[in-house]
This record gives sequence, structure tokens and C-alpha cells, in this order.
Amino acid sequence: MAESVPEKKSMVVADVIPVMTKITKHKLDGSNYLDWSKTVRLYFRSIDKDDHITNDPPTDNTRQTWMREDARLFLQIRNFINSEIINLINYCKFVKELMDYLDFLYFDKGNISRIYEVCKAFYRAKKQDRSLTAYFMDFKRIYEELNVLLPFSPDVKVQQAHWEQMVVMSFIAGLPPELETVTSQILSDSEISSLHDTFTRVLRTESSSFTLA
Repeated sequence: MAESVPEKKSMVVADVIPVMTKITKHKLDGSNYLDWSKTVRLYFRSIDKDDHITNDPPTDNTRQTWMREDARLFLQIRNFINSEIINLINYCKFVKELMDYLDFLYFDKGNISRIYEVCKAFYRAKKQDRSLTAYFMDFKRIYEELNVLLPFSPDVKVQQAHWEQMVVMSFIAGLPPELETVTSQILSDSEISSLHDTFTRVLRTESSSFTLA
């Protein structure tokens, strides 16, 4: 009987300690949010826990169990986020709160800075020393993110506005470093102006710089 005790102990421990499954091989660094988020959501769906991404904590008698599961899933996600981003999410308590904030931070359709970075990567894509397949996969990922940020719309006016945004982003991406200040100001606006207005704003800044010089 004494010999069976250690075996019984290990069985109990195995039942108590949850297995921290590896969700993805890549940690979130901000630039890879689209792929990272897809993988996390797919993982949650595969274990039938995607309600933790979409729902707030329940208020009935299932709350305690749900909260325990949510805490375990939250810790799993944290393990796959770079340390510099962890500081931005310290206030988050639940998985839904965390994913909603990351969506806002890195993938909000109104996130002009993100649109700019994706447009710049799309128009300046280069194979460099990568294999053709690796180059294509990276380009495809950028293209897919661009389609989400600036999706096609049957509304002609909306589609024209998206095209105008892409043109403006391409224009300011080609500006020299000495105009970085006006570029930052444009990207901090709540919405992107027309190409003509953007050009006028940059020209005014450039003229002022020459005058001061």
C-alpha cells in the first residue's frame, strides 16, 4: 500500500496544475498583431473557450469556474507578449479586456499610424536576401492587413476615401527626415486630409524651415 502513495500524489498534482499549452511560436511585438491575433483566436476556438474573448464574466453560479479559466488563459496569452508591451496591458484583468485593448492599440481601423506603417511596408516591399517564398508570404500578410484596415466598400465615396488615404500615406512615406515633424503631426490627426491639403501643409512647413534657416 505504501508504494502506491507517491503514484496517487502525482496523479492529484497532475489534476491540479494546468498544462500551459504553447499557443504560438512568435511573441506579440506590435508589428505582427494580425497573425498573432488570428492564432490566439484560433487556439481559443480549438479548445472551445472563444467565449472568453467575446463575453464579459458571467454573474451566475458559473462565475467562479469561469474566472479561474479566464485567469489561466490570460496568463497563457501574457507568455506570448513581448515585455515592452506587457507594461501597456497591466491594467487589464480579463481576456476580453486584454484582446479588446490590443485590438484598439494595434488594429483599430481608425489607427492612422498603423495604416501608415502598413502602407509604407506595402509600397516599399523588397525581396532582399529572403527566399521568394518568404518574401511572398510577408507581402501577402501585409496585403491582408491592408485589406482589413482599408477594406473594399461598395460605397463609392468610402472607397474613394480609402484610396485617398493610401495615396497620402505613400506621399508622406517618401518625405525626407527633415520633414519628420510635420509627418508626425499628420499621423497624429484624427483623420487624414486630402492629398492636396497634405501637400499644402508640408509645403508650408518646408517654406518655414527655409525661412528660419
